[in-house]
Amino acid sequence: MNRYQLLVFITFVFFSSSSTSKSIDINVLVEDGYFPIVINAQKQQGLAPEFIKVLNNTQSEYNFILNSLPVKRLTKSVEQNKFDVLFLMAQQWIPLSARENITQSKFYVITKNELYALKENAKDQTYFDDLQSLTKAGVLGYSYHFAGFNTDAYYLSEEHNVSLTVDEFNVVKMLLLQRSDVGVLNNIAYQYFKNKKIFDMSLLYKSEKPDAVFDTHFLVSPKQSKISASKIDSILNSAATKPHIIKLLNKYSAPFSFDNTPE
Repeated sequence: MNRYQLLVFITFVFFSSSSTSKSIDINVLVEDGYFPIVINAQKQQGLAPEFIKVLNNTQSEYNFILNSLPVKRLTKSVEQNKFDVLFLMAQQWIPLSARENITQSKFYVITKNELYALKENAKDQTYFDDLQSLTKAGVLGYSYHFAGFNTDAYYLSEEHNVSLTVDEFNVVKMLLLQRSDVGVLNNIAYQYFKNKKIFDMSLLYKSEKPDAVFDTHFLVSPKQSKISASKIDSILNSAATKPHIIKLLNKYSAPFSFDNTPE
């Protein structure tokens, strides 16, 4: 084999191996009750599937696979370290025993649990002063500051007059039908309902003091070595990916930051 033939052979082998190189699969978990705006598990719609689609369309090194799980199964998976990445979660939301060595992206999305009432009932902010005496609508599996972040349904019902439903769509319905004095809504869900005109959100009155504010990050398992939090940030900040992520988050009216500086 002469030098020319050798060069052709090496070139062929190089490009063949490159073209057949496989993307690294990354298992991304999201709670399927994480308000339908983020993930509608049945229809695979919402911010989470669209976000993952952007990641997969703008780079080829990794293949991000979104798996939605009920809260109890997700918690168990986190406790057993059976995941690579958690989609936009606050560390406070995962079991304390599982937080050790978990790393998080610098990128985050701000989520707020906000308190709403019907305008016809709440004339001013003093309406929310005695929250304990008011009936409240919330989402099953969610934790609320006013209840010490206790998620037990019986405790919430007996101690804090909370009626739990499957999602924030039904929280709004309970408010409008006057089945609850106060509803707890995530800021992204509220903006989505308002922008899409799903409900007449002008009928609701918001407390100036949110129940809780969270910075939600991509949380990376310490038990895997396929991807790091810094690598996720690198992908998100790339010229190919960042503009699409910004457009997507603006679509959902989600406040965000790529580098700990809110946009």
